Amino acid sequence: MSAWQTVRLIAGREVRQRLRSRMFVGTTLALSALLVLGALGPALLGAFERTPDDEPVAADPVRVAVVGSLAPAETAALEATLGPLTTVPAANEAAVVSALEEETADLGIIVGDRVLTPPATGMFAVGTGRAFQAAETLALTEVLDAVGASGSAAAVLGVEPLPVEVIGEDDQALQAARLIAANLAVVFIFAMLMFYASMIVNGIIEEKGSRVVELLVEAVPIRQLLAGKVVGLGTIALGQMFVLFVPATTVLVLANRDLIPPGIGGMLAIIGLWFALGYALYTLISAGLGALVSRPEEAQAVLTPASLLALVGYVVGFAAIQAPDASFAVVAGWVPFSAPFVLPVRQLVGEPTSLEVAGALVLVLLAIAVVALLAARIYEGGILRVGARVGIRDAWRGSSR
Repeated sequence: MSAWQTVRLIAGREVRQRLRSRMFVGTTLALSALLVLGALGPALLGAFERTPDDEPVAADPVRVAVVGSLAPAETAALEATLGPLTTVPAANEAAVVSALEEETADLGIIVGDRVLTPPATGMFAVGTGRAFQAAETLALTEVLDAVGASGSAAAVLGVEPLPVEVIGEDDQALQAARLIAANLAVVFIFAMLMFYASMIVNGIIEEKGSRVVELLVEAVPIRQLLAGKVVGLGTIALGQMFVLFVPATTVLVLANRDLIPPGIGGMLAIIGLWFALGYALYTLISAGLGALVSRPEEAQAVLTPASLLALVGYVVGFAAIQAPDASFAVVAGWVPFSAPFVLPVRQLVGEPTSLEVAGALVLVLLAIAVVALLAARIYEGGILRVGARVGIRDAWRGSSR
């Protein structure tokens, strides 16, 4: 049997063991259900936004600054699309821009030229929806006039809306979404890394206490046993993340399409990448340390070095949210043990260079390789020792396989 087949066999055993735990499966499903309910929250709350007489609340008029003059047909079409309008004449484009920036107008129309709109003003606000509706309506009105004059409807197929221009440099909706994602990323990565670190240490202690590990090492090289445990637990982590977040995300998208923060796909990809790297790094450290003890009450104590490293990264990551491009955040991004907490924050709310991101990735991957070798040596020297806690030096010297 090849080494990879052996690792796969051990990983499969690890997965089956976790899935036999009713508490693990039940807790995962319960949390998934709670997240789905949370995703339905905005839609459920919206269902109750009625007046006491169950009549829709009247919409405020859309304030439109206009350069030029709208034809009666254009005004009627816009009102049919957007609702009540309040039009304010503007001398020129600069006056329209000023009105949008000062929030005295919701839209700007330069007749026959384009539609202007401010950026979104909140995380869940749609900044350009009405502008695109207005642009399409005005273009369609012009085409319908041409059709009435020529009798040809072919022009309708080629209708192009007026161009829409967003006024203002900062998209506040995107900024708010990235800020929230950065906060959630630091908490999520820290909590999950500590959860799986504790899980692998407790699993190792259970095997040592039941003497199952003594049978395993007779048939499987110890380092392949360690690799299989890490891969198996990683598979469980991936499956658990899928069960927890895919249903909730799907419901959120289907039920609240207009409320989805912009750029959410890229944010999730960044968080997922750094979680995976952090998982590999901290789980290997925990597996090596877990082989040093045999009693459950010693699990938290032996995890102290890994917990302190993660806690430092957690604190620095939170601090980086307020100053993502400060010197301390830049330096921490180059340190492999804090990079999984700091780099997602910097990528979400800061402006790291491509060199900084690529360099951090390379250093973390190198750290994972080095930690894997060190953890395997310590695991090898401590996994068969039952009883008193084994020192790292003794485990290092006792490694022979």
